[in-house]
Amino acid sequence: MTDSGRGRALTLKTLALASGQALTALSTLLATAVLTRALSVDEYATHRQALMIYGVAAPLLMLGLPKALFFFLPGETRRARAVIVENLILLTLGGLVFAVALPLGGARLAAARFENPGLAEPLLLMAPYALCLAPVAALGACLTATDRVGPLLRFNIASRALLLAMIAAAAVLFHEAWATLLAHALWAALLVVPAIWLMLRAVPATGERRPSRAGLRSQLSYSVPLGLAGLLGALSAQLDKLIVSSMCSTREFAIYVTGALELPLVGIITRSMGAAVLPEFTKAHKSGEPGDIIALWQQAMHASLLLLAPVMYVVLLLGPELMRFLFSDDYIEAAAPLRVYALLLPLRSAVYGSVLMATDRTRFVTVSAALALAVNAGLSVLFVRWLGPTGAAWATVLTVYATTAVTLWPMADAVHCRVRDLIAWAAVFRVLLAAGAPAALTLGVGLLVPLSGTPRLFALGLLQAALTLGAYHLLGLGGPRTLWRTLRGRRP
Repeated sequence: MTDSGRGRALTLKTLALASGQALTALSTLLATAVLTRALSVDEYATHRQALMIYGVAAPLLMLGLPKALFFFLPGETRRARAVIVENLILLTLGGLVFAVALPLGGARLAAARFENPGLAEPLLLMAPYALCLAPVAALGACLTATDRVGPLLRFNIASRALLLAMIAAAAVLFHEAWATLLAHALWAALLVVPAIWLMLRAVPATGERRPSRAGLRSQLSYSVPLGLAGLLGALSAQLDKLIVSSMCSTREFAIYVTGALELPLVGIITRSMGAAVLPEFTKAHKSGEPGDIIALWQQAMHASLLLLAPVMYVVLLLGPELMRFLFSDDYIEAAAPLRVYALLLPLRSAVYGSVLMATDRTRFVTVSAALALAVNAGLSVLFVRWLGPTGAAWATVLTVYATTAVTLWPMADAVHCRVRDLIAWAAVFRVLLAAGAPAALTLGVGLLVPLSGTPRLFALGLLQAALTLGAYHLLGLGGPRTLWRTLRGRRP
């Protein structure tokens, strides 16, 4: 296969995983829209706390084992099936640890820590959920490593649709958290058999099938560092929610966690662009052309920012209307953390980790993540005490900006340039201005025109979109075709 062919194949695989993640984000958004309407605020908070606890524990329980398949499966012909069986055994043992810990006091401890007595019993339903979902976690890596992207996409679509239907039915029929968590557990149980069947079908039936102690040890020794890194990432993603849940009331947590979300469009843009440029970064690094990395990185940032800047301004302008439309009047206050998190969107236009990965500087990613976690924890506790729940969002935003600034130094060293030359500052400010000026006009129209609720959201949202496209055209920044290419993960 040629270098270009390998690049296209890698991009296709990464986009497949990115599309699955985007689908998960979209289904989560739709499920949240149903749950916030069908459950009381306290029941919804209990539902989210239970899933949050599993989300934090899962990376440690799985020990990075799914990612180990990317190393052990490609090119393996003699014992490919044994590799999968070994991986599934270890994953199941990890899920079993969580499943046993909950009834042995883990559920009561979590309920006491979050000062939510109603959490203890529903949280027990996460035991079968974790046990069943653990082996399913290997499916994405297994099918991607064996070039079975099509079945993976179909499985992702079908499974997310099934989960959404089951959650919605449980919420509408019973209006309690135990029912929605039971729906999660039943959903995970339904996935086990087809997931294992797909994984075994993806590798040759011939060769060694039985697991071995040596194989189990090899996968563990490879995956444990990945598991620790995954735990670090999970804690970083959930830290603000954990602190708010521990320091604030159940209602305040429900409001905060509803607003502290990533819109599905954002993930699609960043992951698609990252998938498109990572192979190009690696190729430029191996050929000794750091200048190409800088040019590609700036192009990717510019293309992503064309989409993310208008999204930021729309959220800042219409946050309350967006929360009312998606999650009902009870969650209008969730616009506060949503608006704070929107300030991160300009940073999300760049793929910082991809440059360090392509230049073999991954240790800086781990070190910066660890430092960010420690700083964010301290700031979040202080800010929540001073500002209430939204303080956790401010702490996260400040930490991310500071961490990103520090990350620019190893990036500049990797591509042999000055830090200030990494970013095309004039182009960045040009896009922010091109999207910001229409936002100012839209704000003025919103103050003059007596609209509210959903009519205001759609009227001003469409006005902002039209004005932004016009500004982009006048300034030569590109039109709908350029934006569409960005969504598809292609360099402009």
